[in-house]
Amino acid sequence: MATDLVVFDLDETLLNGDSMTLWHQFLVDKGLATKPDFLALDTQFMMAYADGSLDLDAYLAFSLSPLKYMLAEEVNALAERFAQDTLMPLIFPEAIVTLAQYRDEGAALAIVSASPSFLVKPVAKALGVETAMGIDLAVSKGKYKPKPDGVPSFREGKVLRLTQWIGGLGHDFERISFYTDSINDLPMCLFADDVHIINPCSKLFKKAGEYQWPVHKWGDEKNFSL
Repeated sequence: MATDLVVFDLDETLLNGDSMTLWHQFLVDKGLATKPDFLALDTQFMMAYADGSLDLDAYLAFSLSPLKYMLAEEVNALAERFAQDTLMPLIFPEAIVTLAQYRDEGAALAIVSASPSFLVKPVAKALGVETAMGIDLAVSKGKYKPKPDGVPSFREGKVLRLTQWIGGLGHDFERISFYTDSINDLPMCLFADDVHIINPCSKLFKKAGEYQWPVHKWGDEKNFSL
């Protein structure tokens, strides 16, 4: 039984990019998202996410709009192919090495992301990470609805989802480590025992200085630290 748990954010942390932005471009390329301003709206939502002001309900309504006529199982199959073809080649090499090191040490691994579960889970599976949490979407008449099913793994919700999962295991971890890039994950940073900041946004970079969290630059040959 593992004594240490290492939790990773997905977008811009393990992945050199944002899975949802890439997914939206994919939907445009496949002719599923046809509104002329779809990608411009994505940019606006991502700007709000970056500064910590994203309206999650509005974003989910926007993101799911091209898929409203598709069955959930069809979306899952499409997302599986997208994850393999588009997302996996963008995983940071440093992320692969870090995951392998923790796995060799016997740590439990988890990915907790604010992206929908249908994107997070196939990436986690491909990386050999057994525990994956994304935003679970409500399903009605076999189709995804633009609202969370239960607590969304977003901001404070990540902490709640993780603690609920740990509670269900029947044992505690001696140490919890967390890797992220985003100011939206500050609650998780404050919850974890050990924090690693990856390619941070400016707000999280400032917080890293305040709390003396190590900062790593993935995707470059040289790392930097505070």
